[in-house]
Amino acid sequence: MGTWGVGSFENDMALDWLFDFGENDFRLIDRTLAGVAHLTDVDYLDVVEASEALAAAECVAAAGGFPATNIPEDLQDWLDENSPITLKPDYVVMARKATARVQSHSELQELWDDTDETEAWHTAVSDLLHRLSQIPTQTIDSPI
Repeated sequence: MGTWGVGSFENDMALDWLFDFGENDFRLIDRTLAGVAHLTDVDYLDVVEASEALAAAECVAAAGGFPATNIPEDLQDWLDENSPITLKPDYVVMARKATARVQSHSELQELWDDTDETEAWHTAVSDLLHRLSQIPTQTIDSPI
């Protein structure tokens, strides 16, 4: 896997997903997050699916007003072009579930846990979860 950092967009899989996002918008977020958020504990979550789920969750966090400090220029351009963005509550809930699943039970988590960067990766994913938790789901009324 082409990875150069612990951030959600610091790998080839996430950037490939982001390229597809530019052409599909929230339809791709819906498909990506729904697939991961509805997995059972025995379902296997491979590294590609986990990386894509984190990228989708980052897009939700950014669209909800809580972007990471270093988001890709393509995502920032999309946010600027589509602002203001109102999210479906389901996207936020799915993003939280998918991110928690990636952090606790995925091939990506296992790979990071076998490196010296495990603490930094878990911190980055915890930051994403924190940003997602700040998006109020009960006040969201106009879905995208």
